[in-house]
Amino acid sequence: MTQQHSEFDLERQHLAKTIADMKQIVEELNTDIDERLQRAQKSLSLKDEISAYVHTMLRSDHSYRIHDLEAALPSPYFGRVDFREDGTPDFHSYYIGRTKVARLHIEQDEDILVFDWRDPVSTIFYECYGGRASYEVLGRYHYEGDVRVKRQYKIEDGELKSMVDNYVMDQILSRQQQALLGDPLLTERLKAGAADKLKDIITSIQAEQNQIIRQPLQQVTIIQGVAGSGKSTIGLHRLSYLLYNEKLKPERLIVIAPNRIFLDYISDLLPDIDAADVKQLVWDDLVTALTGRVFTITANDRLEHILAGRDKKSSRLLADTAQLKGSLDFLKVLQAYVEHKLQRFCVKLVDIRLFDSGLTVTAQEQLDTFMEEGKTPYNERLHSLIRHITFRVNNYVEVLEARQKQGTVADEAVKRCSRERDKFLGSYFKRWQPLELLEAYRELYASKMMFKPLKDMRYDLDAIRSHSQDVLSAGLVEREDLALLAYLAFLLDGWPRTIRYDHIVVDEAQDLNAVEFAMLKRLSSNGSFTIMGDVSQGIHSYRSINSWNVLTKGVFADDRTVYREILHSYRSAKEIIDVFNCVVPAGHSQAIPVYETGRRPVLKKMMSVSDGLRHCFDSIKEFIAGGAASVAVITKREAEAMALYEPLSAAATEADLALPVYLLAGEETLYRGSISIAPVALAKGLEFDAVVVWNASATEYPPEPLARRLLYVALSRAMHNLHILYQGNLTPLLKDWRPQGDA
Repeated sequence: MTQQHSEFDLERQHLAKTIADMKQIVEELNTDIDERLQRAQKSLSLKDEISAYVHTMLRSDHSYRIHDLEAALPSPYFGRVDFREDGTPDFHSYYIGRTKVARLHIEQDEDILVFDWRDPVSTIFYECYGGRASYEVLGRYHYEGDVRVKRQYKIEDGELKSMVDNYVMDQILSRQQQALLGDPLLTERLKAGAADKLKDIITSIQAEQNQIIRQPLQQVTIIQGVAGSGKSTIGLHRLSYLLYNEKLKPERLIVIAPNRIFLDYISDLLPDIDAADVKQLVWDDLVTALTGRVFTITANDRLEHILAGRDKKSSRLLADTAQLKGSLDFLKVLQAYVEHKLQRFCVKLVDIRLFDSGLTVTAQEQLDTFMEEGKTPYNERLHSLIRHITFRVNNYVEVLEARQKQGTVADEAVKRCSRERDKFLGSYFKRWQPLELLEAYRELYASKMMFKPLKDMRYDLDAIRSHSQDVLSAGLVEREDLALLAYLAFLLDGWPRTIRYDHIVVDEAQDLNAVEFAMLKRLSSNGSFTIMGDVSQGIHSYRSINSWNVLTKGVFADDRTVYREILHSYRSAKEIIDVFNCVVPAGHSQAIPVYETGRRPVLKKMMSVSDGLRHCFDSIKEFIAGGAASVAVITKREAEAMALYEPLSAAATEADLALPVYLLAGEETLYRGSISIAPVALAKGLEFDAVVVWNASATEYPPEPLARRLLYVALSRAMHNLHILYQGNLTPLLKDWRPQGDA
């Protein structure tokens, strides 16, 4: 890239002309806005409301286009591809940008100066193999042809800085296991370092990523991606693609995030890709929206309790409780409970006789009304029956009153019936109380009979029931209760009809359980999902899915499901990937690197905690001196992170470090970059220029599945620099790695 491209001057001239044309288009749009205002006013004066509406809508559309064009002026496009469709003689140059640039009236191809990255034709830029490419329009029209040039540009403030021709995926496909990129612009981006917010990848989307982004709407798309594969970013870019091509309403799309730190981390990305109004919620907020209740959740320390490992019996009970409540089998308990309540109510129905038997509402009539709609929620059935009986009673009295006016019924008889009606309606239905959600949920665990559908399972159901009753009696719920409470609310009261979504994105999906996915499925209007995760990072596997088969063969067995796996890791340098590939769980795919830095990870043995703090702070200073803008010290447990925070923060203040120190713990909602002290559970989903893994010892990380997953997550947060500290013996999980530093 140091030697100027032979066509640099021609491309600079083309850029200047494009910018001039864009400014001219803006002028034309402004002129048309003024003219259409006059036309709209004239149409209104002529009572032509339809024409006035059309002119008003076009004015609004022009305003949005002007905003997009002006925003694109500093960098109108980032790519170009020269394509010749099979059977045609000429190549055509297509410029690709963040937004479409077109003249006011499109009469020929040349009137589109720049294509939006989400347009169908842009596929040939992202997916070009060996000089051939293809794309589809509307899922019906297929075009194939030759590619002569694929070119990338770096444009800043309207000035062409650099350009390069490349065929990145050809290199990747030819070197599957060591796919180091020959794309200078992408390599430059990957080496640039982490930001404090997730950024878009529009200019550097790779073919495997593009294929996922452009998947059809009405299907369940599951993305299994290795650490650093960009699966989160892909899922969010897919939102933008669907909004643009399917013309969906952003408020009808939702992102389910693992925690509020992650929501803060992606907060800048969605506006950048035209998806600012898409709803973003963590799980407990969604449950509150569905139930209308705010629940007090027990301290989120179950993982900490299990990691501490001091009380094996208690840990086993917590894990079993979480697993059972997250299984689809538990829905049978909820359904059995509501069915039991329905039956008990029905058998108590008796004939209602009023007004000297002038009105009879038979038990059978009540039963028919109560059971009329098979899927109606319990409380809605109850209210419907009350309304029916109330109508029958009021109607009887109203008929008497009409006959009274005609002189056929005595006044005293009407007064007597009115008094009897008022007394009946004021007292009879008090015995028919609707089921209150939390009270019903507590009653569920108090009844051993309700758990009969689970009697053949391996769990100690009495212990689980007792544990759950203790939690609920304290006015609390556990994380695993939330989906069950939402589902029970659906059975009792139904959910707000306004809460339905045309596309649901779930990130860190390996941390959700089957019941949570079943609940989300009920919120989908069309079975459209993008589900991203990495089962190798399933550090909450004691309560979540452990295989995508739970979804493909269970929750979504009746839906169209597409599974895609991404193996290329774009976050971490090859030297770091070589380390975390050593601890990938058996049977899981390893990551394929795409760039290298030449900086090997460092292993340091600490003789004590104070010695470890000294090594840790030295590493932080080294990282910052090398240009790192974000550094993380990652611990196994939250308690360790809290213990390290004070001394490291004090040392940073004393040394006047350029970056402040922040603790990520508890219910923290903001990710600020700089220096973060965090447990693995909260670091998951984030990335850092440099990472210090605290105490990767044999004691802390024994050769067990959960420890393997935790270490995999911790190691894979690092982009360019990785230091590993340990006390005593190094974890055997790293026995196959040959480190630099103290062995």
